[in-house]
Amino acid sequence: MIKQENFGKIINFGINVVLGIGLTLTGLIKNHGVTLESFLIGFVVSMGVGYLICDIVPACGARFQKSISNKVVATFVSTAITGFVYILLISFFNLFVSTGFIVFQVWPHTFPILYLVGYMILLVFMPIIQKIAVFLTK
Repeated sequence: MIKQENFGKIINFGINVVLGIGLTLTGLIKNHGVTLESFLIGFVVSMGVGYLICDIVPACGARFQKSISNKVVATFVSTAITGFVYILLISFFNLFVSTGFIVFQVWPHTFPILYLVGYMILLVFMPIIQKIAVFLTK
């Protein structure tokens, strides 16, 4: 199997695959329309930026999660905070690559829906990806 020290990398990769697909499709549907070329470019950029951001920026929501006693509420708050930072940066750079400097006109209108989609993706897929990472690093 895979070494335990790679647990975080597995989660980072897995969540960025799912976020890359979801955010790219949402952004393209909202702004351009989906073509294979635009999807592949958006997905690759999203994966690259997302993986780098998740490696550099710590999961800032985890600090709040420890201070909330209700586990469900703690998960929602932690995901909202961490997701906001990640989705903000990923969506901005992804749209910058696809639209250039027009991003400053497009992104503010697109970000709320991207955040909503990204937040839902994180809530649904993070537990699944964590279980996969646990299985792969046994």
